[in-house]
Amino acid sequence: MTPGLWRTRGERSPVWPGRNWPLGSTWSEESTNFAVHAPRATAAWVCLFDDDGEEHRHRLTEQALGIWHGALPDVRPGTRYGYRVAGPWDPSQGMRFNPNKLLLDPFARAVSGEVTVDPAIFGYAEDDPDRMSESDSAPFVPRSVVVDDRFDWGDDRPHR
Repeated sequence: MTPGLWRTRGERSPVWPGRNWPLGSTWSEESTNFAVHAPRATAAWVCLFDDDGEEHRHRLTEQALGIWHGALPDVRPGTRYGYRVAGPWDPSQGMRFNPNKLLLDPFARAVSGEVTVDPAIFGYAEDDPDRMSESDSAPFVPRSVVVDDRFDWGDDRPHR
């Protein structure tokens, strides 16, 4: 499969439970694990983008120690992704969860794209900073990228 494709027999791959550590995306031959710290969230999704920019959302159903996590089979290095997180909207308490906003992975090892200034990138409504924006930010923000960070040590051996 080429980067960005994760379909099997025409259907989306299921989300496996995965691990809550390490944070970010971790690729292996079997799957890519996604883990994001969002302890006050009520739901979290990893959003994968294919080569045409089409978004495919996968709900992360596992949570441990405030970390939402899951693994997706057949997600390869080069796949672009982001997170969406739902939870309380209470600006007076500093909580502005907004699932309409695509979030970069703070532990991503690579990022693709640039920010395009547009009202959709803001979490709040243009006319009222205390009201949640319902505009999707995905067309205007960069994506995190799954990487293969394994290192081939070749003939090197550890010091004795």
